[in-house]
Amino acid sequence: MATFVLFGVARIHADLASPNVKKMGRTVSRYRDDVIQVVIGYKHAHYHLDSRWILLEACISATGGQPMEIYREDVTLFGPEGTRMPMPSQKKMAQGIPDLNRMLLQARVVRDPLGGYFPGRSREERLGFFAVPGEGIVFDQVTVNHETLAWGHLFFESPKERFEQGIYTLVMENKVVHVRLPLALGIDGTLERSK
Repeated sequence: MATFVLFGVARIHADLASPNVKKMGRTVSRYRDDVIQVVIGYKHAHYHLDSRWILLEACISATGGQPMEIYREDVTLFGPEGTRMPMPSQKKMAQGIPDLNRMLLQARVVRDPLGGYFPGRSREERLGFFAVPGEGIVFDQVTVNHETLAWGHLFFESPKERFEQGIYTLVMENKVVHVRLPLALGIDGTLERSK
């Protein structure tokens, strides 16, 4: 077990040097390969680490000719020390965030525009992993192609009641998709890890 944890953390840490990863702004990072492009805005999370829950804004599109699917269970956030935080169910998120509308409003005010990183996309759809209870349909998977941009929120809960400053890694992993995107939460500057 310890070998797996150490290997997993080392594998995540190696992602900082990936040619597929680019920091697009102070709180915007992009992963792009020949299958998928994922852009994450994390300004709200960057300033709310003292919360039990964080919100990431996500835009996803296929870059190749084939449609691709991402399921809820494919998405995980790893903490700076390797703590695994799977994306929760809609029910757990709704029960865990008592004032979801306030959190969404705060995020909307500080939002970075992400759609401009996807020129030529002719269709947009909501990334339906989460919704305000009673206001939308929730899906456990999203399908995108090279013409479709899916955008929405990803929520994660800290097992420690709050999030620590450091470099987190957003992972989307299935048979086709292999995303590892480092996010510098609560720290500024270049993406560098310290021991």
